[in-house]
Amino acid sequence: MFFVVLAHVRPFAGFGAYGNYLYVALDTIGQFDVPFFFVTAGYFLAPKLEPGNVGSYVKHSFRKLGSLYGFGILTYLSAVVFSIGVAALSGRRLAAPLVNRLLESLSPLGVLYYGDAIAPPFWFLTALFFSICAISLFVVVGRVRYLLPVAAGIHVVGLVVQNYPALVSVSFPTRDALFFGFFYTALGFQLRAIDWSPDRDRSRLYLGAFGLVVIVQLLEQYFVNFLSRGVTIAEATYTTEYTIATVFLVLSLFAYALSNPDWGRGTLLEKLGPYAVGVYLVHFPVFRALVVLRRLLQAEVGVDLSATLAWQLLVTPVVYALALAVYVLAARIGLVEIGGSHLPRLSRIRDRVRRSDVSIPRL
Repeated sequence: MFFVVLAHVRPFAGFGAYGNYLYVALDTIGQFDVPFFFVTAGYFLAPKLEPGNVGSYVKHSFRKLGSLYGFGILTYLSAVVFSIGVAALSGRRLAAPLVNRLLESLSPLGVLYYGDAIAPPFWFLTALFFSICAISLFVVVGRVRYLLPVAAGIHVVGLVVQNYPALVSVSFPTRDALFFGFFYTALGFQLRAIDWSPDRDRSRLYLGAFGLVVIVQLLEQYFVNFLSRGVTIAEATYTTEYTIATVFLVLSLFAYALSNPDWGRGTLLEKLGPYAVGVYLVHFPVFRALVVLRRLLQAEVGVDLSATLAWQLLVTPVVYALALAVYVLAARIGLVEIGGSHLPRLSRIRDRVRRSDVSIPRL
């Protein structure tokens, strides 16, 4: 989740040539993040999804992911209102440009399928839901053996379209359920279906493989984004959403995780786990609000914090910490239910206020 935050905050990007190099390296290394979540979702989906319960499970997924999506949108819109209010207090008007920007990006496909019409990070939720629907079709018709080959074939098409537009050019994005989420979710589903159990004794081998693939990923990204375009990293910080090496990056890390079932147990990581989805939902609105405050400060006193090393170093952990704090607060007052519905309910909030002795686990 930290790498997800980093990808959206973009520390060091545009902070000189060396800053660009550092950002591209960090972002490329962290590109296992979203695919890893898809694989994990597919892995835990496999034992739950059977021909007899497909309908009920899809409905359950719709309610659960839908509530997360709804909470994320409400949080982002709250950040927009906050930005407008702060700007108004300083004598500036942001309402018109912010609202116009939101309206220009709205479309039925963007809201219901791509999921990025209001805030880009929420595309994962819609992509995961439609990926579950696609896998469910294979389960219903009894053709699960064709699931991974079909998903892989579609993913290859998406890779070519995204990374080599000179060969194939399309007018629609391929970072979606069909070309991206479907493959990685199906991969996790298949790994669980064959009961893949990486040997604990080979744990270091898997970790070493991850390190080697990181190097391959960096080289592939450099070729696709810079060498083939005739630009240098000092001139641009563009990186693709995924590459061929990403598949092996995720597989090696997933194998390492499976070979270490006790990895992180008893540490802060285990305590942070239940809140990871909250950081995901809240971090982008928090970051947008921080950007507005930074720009207002620059306009008032002439200090651009983004031009300082301190901002570049601290912005990612600060956004992570603030998002975590906001989510914990939302849970404490009953706006959301950890592991349950994230759509605010007055009855839940009222019960939480009355039962002041009930609290979520402390970090």
